[in-house]
Amino acid sequence: MQPLDVPERAIQAFEKIHRLHVTVHDLRGSLTHAVRRDRTHHTHPLCLCVKAAGGEPRCATFEIIRLRPALHAFPEGRCHVCHAGLVEWIAPVYDGPELEWVLFAGARTPGAGLTPACAEPRTRWRRSPWQASAAMPPPVEDEEAGLILEHLLQLSARLRGWAHQTGPPRHAAAASGSLLTRRRALIRRYIENHHAGAIRLSELARQLGVGEDRATHLIRECCGQTFREMLIEARLTTAKELLRFSSLPVLEVALCSGFNEISHFDRLFRRSTGAAPSAYRKQFEERAFCGDKEKSAPT
Repeated sequence: MQPLDVPERAIQAFEKIHRLHVTVHDLRGSLTHAVRRDRTHHTHPLCLCVKAAGGEPRCATFEIIRLRPALHAFPEGRCHVCHAGLVEWIAPVYDGPELEWVLFAGARTPGAGLTPACAEPRTRWRRSPWQASAAMPPPVEDEEAGLILEHLLQLSARLRGWAHQTGPPRHAAAASGSLLTRRRALIRRYIENHHAGAIRLSELARQLGVGEDRATHLIRECCGQTFREMLIEARLTTAKELLRFSSLPVLEVALCSGFNEISHFDRLFRRSTGAAPSAYRKQFEERAFCGDKEKSAPT
């Protein structure tokens, strides 16, 4: 096993046991380089549908403004119910007094016997964020919720031990590799967090502490892609998820993913997948239908 395989193998083992999706909010860039890119933001199908239905501001407000300042009161993590009515688990990881990562695991639905640490006020939707036929995750009760939290804490300890053994030096005179890792994480996090809206290279350059021309070179040096290539890739990834797991019209999928022109979106999508957006969605609907028929067939 290669050193960089350890985080992904550990996370995948947790996911396989509990059938949950793990998200890593890496605040210091010490883990992002060793996990899949989609782990740096919430890509659970239900979360994507909530965001597409207009719930993303509530998600961001809860996580950044209310959750992070409260984490010091939950050093052993917690289980809570979000504004969309979904159960998720969190485990903060500190390096001394500083918050280094937050691990999220979700999602389930709350059972009658669940006592969460907190429950956000439920959002009143103008329309449901998921289709009526969507398969919702099973409810969870206190006993199972406690087991999941304990395993998430064990996962966080495993990742923390790995990072401290293999990670870059944690002092002011950090090695050049550490700077490269931090810049790569910052670039990816900025694009993932802003690709669906008005994103500007000038703002990313400001966060990197360089001019736009230097930022252009840094992005290719750190990530092996241009700013435009990374932006299009992130937008297409979001579009594919929305087509698969939401009932939004194709035009709204394009807009929610950051594309302002439907013709531009259609052209890039066809080039990436070999299919039109509507045909891509139909493929997955047909697969789901066939899967349902197989499950209901007599044995």
